[in-house]
Amino acid sequence: MNNQENGTGNFLTGIIVGSIVGAATALLVAPKSGKELRSELSEQVDALREKSGEWKETVMEKGSDLTSTAMEKTSQIRQTAMEKSSNLAETVKDKADQFRNTAKTAVDEVAENAKTGADDLQETVHKTVDLTADNTKNAVDQAQSAASQTGEDITEKAEQLSDQVKNS
Repeated sequence: MNNQENGTGNFLTGIIVGSIVGAATALLVAPKSGKELRSELSEQVDALREKSGEWKETVMEKGSDLTSTAMEKTSQIRQTAMEKSSNLAETVKDKADQFRNTAKTAVDEVAENAKTGADDLQETVHKTVDLTADNTKNAVDQAQSAASQTGEDITEKAEQLSDQVKNS
């Protein structure tokens, strides 16, 4: 049962990381303005938060199902154990309580990891948006400077040609 829980946790982690990387790559590669990029990144973060909430609910439901199944199995085992020995029944009850606590702890950890992942993603997206906006502003400033210099060079050449034509 522990392997199943670990596999489910790894699967959900893979989904979250894959979604983050895919969304970030798609948004950063697309040719958009800084404002559009920030807007779209914000929408993606909101969508990811919603999905992580859904995943959390799914994990909680699966945990409840596991707990319910464990409780049913415990009841059956308890009945059989009472027929065999009262000491054995007490041991099974203790093991069932331990299993329930372990399952609850695992579900709580997965939910906390999902929340932490979403928070980390949001922080990364904000940093990426800020960096992209800064880079875009620098590129625009450089382009404007180059255009201004080119305009000045053209004006200077035109004046020189005009002077040459007048002198000729």
